[in-house]
Amino acid sequence: QKVNDYAISNDMVGFNQLLGDLKQVTKPQIIFEATGVYSRRLRAFLDMHELRYVMMNPLEAKRKTKDDPHQNKTDKLDALYLAKLQSEHPQRLAYLQSKEYQELMANNRIYEQASHDLITNRNRLHKAIQLTFPEIE
Repeated sequence: QKVNDYAISNDMVGFNQLLGDLKQVTKPQIIFEATGVYSRRLRAFLDMHELRYVMMNPLEAKRKTKDDPHQNKTDKLDALYLAKLQSEHPQRLAYLQSKEYQELMANNRIYEQASHDLITNRNRLHKAIQLTFPEIE
């Protein structure tokens, strides 16, 4: 059952508007595409309010809705087709990760990026030293 049809802002004002509508429905089914930083805010909000949801990979969503004849790709049509997909072929709900695990994952991403940057900078320095002082080795 389609409840409301509107766009929300990707902030607390928009999320609280969505929460108000979700509270009027028994067992709401929430489905959205994982679109990087944009969906991360929504996911955090839903986790904070302990609402279950389906977060789909955009390529997977496109593959599963390719049979639908909508040619014009818009956010509104995408939302409608995702809802239709969830209604006809329910997708697996995302599981709620503990805050500790989420923090560990975030810290691991930071560590991996710092390690990658260190290796890149070390290689650049080595190349610069070789070009400047070729006889050093």
